[in-house]
Amino acid sequence: MPLDYQTQKRHLEKKISELKAKDFLPPELVGLIERLAEDQLEAKRACAPALPDASELASPEDNLQGKPLLERSRFPVDHGQAKRLFAEFLTLIKDRDDGLGEAAEILQAALDTREIELKEAFARFLDSDEAYFAKFGEKTPKAPRALAFLTQASLTPSIEAAAEALAAGLDLDKTRQHGHCPLCGSLPLVLTLREKQGYRYATCSFCRTAYRIRRLACPFCDQSDIDKLTYFEAEGLPGYRVEVCASCKTYIKTADFRNLDKISIPVLDDLESLALDFLAQEQGYKRPVLSAWGF
Repeated sequence: MPLDYQTQKRHLEKKISELKAKDFLPPELVGLIERLAEDQLEAKRACAPALPDASELASPEDNLQGKPLLERSRFPVDHGQAKRLFAEFLTLIKDRDDGLGEAAEILQAALDTREIELKEAFARFLDSDEAYFAKFGEKTPKAPRALAFLTQASLTPSIEAAAEALAAGLDLDKTRQHGHCPLCGSLPLVLTLREKQGYRYATCSFCRTAYRIRRLACPFCDQSDIDKLTYFEAEGLPGYRVEVCASCKTYIKTADFRNLDKISIPVLDDLESLALDFLAQEQGYKRPVLSAWGF
């Protein structure tokens, strides 16, 4: 069951405070993420995406076999709210004196001339059309992910609100035999170990749903041969580790705060453990999904 708004707000404040204490994270980045996360949390409370009819959803039997409840491309979103957030977030980055600020000016010009139509950008994001965002990224070489970043940030409250409503009919604590999200079918972003038994939960890279998966299996290729699965940690990052698969050469990060006085917010755990991404990639492993913030 999702936490109530006030609890989520307190957890967010504590987590941001922890991130600000990390000397390896640029203060400007943490400040931007703080503003985005606060605004997204507030927006989710006011969001009202129109949910599809039950007949459009996968049956409980098919869902347990791995079919997503509702494919990502068909997820309902609050377009009005997303457009307002896009404008707000675009204004937020305009004053930056880096590549993101320069990209904001280019994006604003493209919006003014209707070279970019937000309705299309939103649809392209839901369709996972990376080619669309990559093409526009050529016009903002210092921040090629700027359009994708703002689009994702603007849609996230809608997507999360829809996912929470849709998930009400699913038992997400029942172990899934596949690593992909039971709601939308997307790949997981990060993993979290819960309770003393170390139940393994994945957080969806798209709709942010948390769902339980098998403890010993690659969440990307379903490899369960323990000789092909391993993990490693990094000094200075207690509670985090990287799990790697020799079969598909992928990695995913895991947060295990069961013995630590730490709050887990998966999308911010992903940022706090950024050093593990570099470590895993140096060893030849790849990550099938982008970060929680689209970069």
